[in-house]
Amino acid sequence: MPGLGCGRFVSSVALFGAALLSSGDALAAPARAFAFTEVDHEPREGREKPTPARVAELRKSVEEAPKDRTKRFELVHALMQMGDLPGALTEAKAWREKDAYNLVVVRLLGDIYSELGEKEQARRTYSAIVELLPKDLESQRALATVLKQSGDLQGAYDRLLAATSIKSDDVRMAFELADVAQRLGHADESLKRFEEIVESKTTAEAIRYPAKQRLAQAYAQKRREALTRSDAPEAASLGKKIDALGIHGGAVNDIKVYLTWDTDRTDVDLWVENPSGEKIFYSHRQGAGGDALFDDVTTGYGPESYTAKDAARGVYTVKVNYFSSRRSAFNEARGEVVVILHEGTEGEERHVVPYRLFQDKQTVTVARIEVKP
Repeated sequence: MPGLGCGRFVSSVALFGAALLSSGDALAAPARAFAFTEVDHEPREGREKPTPARVAELRKSVEEAPKDRTKRFELVHALMQMGDLPGALTEAKAWREKDAYNLVVVRLLGDIYSELGEKEQARRTYSAIVELLPKDLESQRALATVLKQSGDLQGAYDRLLAATSIKSDDVRMAFELADVAQRLGHADESLKRFEEIVESKTTAEAIRYPAKQRLAQAYAQKRREALTRSDAPEAASLGKKIDALGIHGGAVNDIKVYLTWDTDRTDVDLWVENPSGEKIFYSHRQGAGGDALFDDVTTGYGPESYTAKDAARGVYTVKVNYFSSRRSAFNEARGEVVVILHEGTEGEERHVVPYRLFQDKQTVTVARIEVKP
């Protein structure tokens, strides 16, 4: 929530010392240096503290309408903004006593425990989300998101695996599972899952193309391994598979960005401002320098992706905008931005930045990338 510190979030940086090559690419170290800077995890305007008078007003509203979820949410939210975490914890517990099956208050309690440094209690509280509603797909996804944001990829994997057992035909959930499997180093499993997504006739192109991008990365890794052991036929076969995917820019790019979020019926957008000041987003998807945004997902979860094959010198600014929500209440959206630099080279880097947006029309700047000579 606004006012929460960013200490509990984990920004993971993994250096992949392997090149991800398509059939015509060469194994080479990056020619230019990129400097990645993580900026914010939540909107700065979201951290403005409410006045004591406003908090008193909210307390009175809760006393007058104790079953009103929106009023209780606003009160806990305000106390967290003020930094009164013990007070927020007291109010959240009181709310849960009257509304035990409300996922929002359970998540709030987990957030408060995290801010208080009680990590194990936070984990147990977050886990209560699925204990309350074990067959609810959204609760499994919500727990997976907070586990990823806390750095617990294995826990997120377990929740997503459980979610796919509830609804095996949820392609976005399958994408998230394949992504986490890849980040855990389960290369063969991840490759197989992405192949299934790409090959399925029911997969929407909004999911198919990002899955093709990730599958190209997996094939390229396999191809590099084949070249290392001098298996030319296997390397050639994998090169053909990469080319057949038809990825714009191939498997080697200066900058690749992915955006995902954790709520349905919401429209969260990826914005990237390139060094010329041009904003690449849903209504201007193709940049003058060849950089491009693929797909504008308006129904929730993502993914959206951005690619700059040959990045220009200067600064790229990566933002997330909460365009709109069709949810009736509690519109918070959480997710991750994955930034890959020097994709497909010996110096490839991956940076994962979690973010939180609290209401529509908010924007957060999550990262800046400086491309040096």
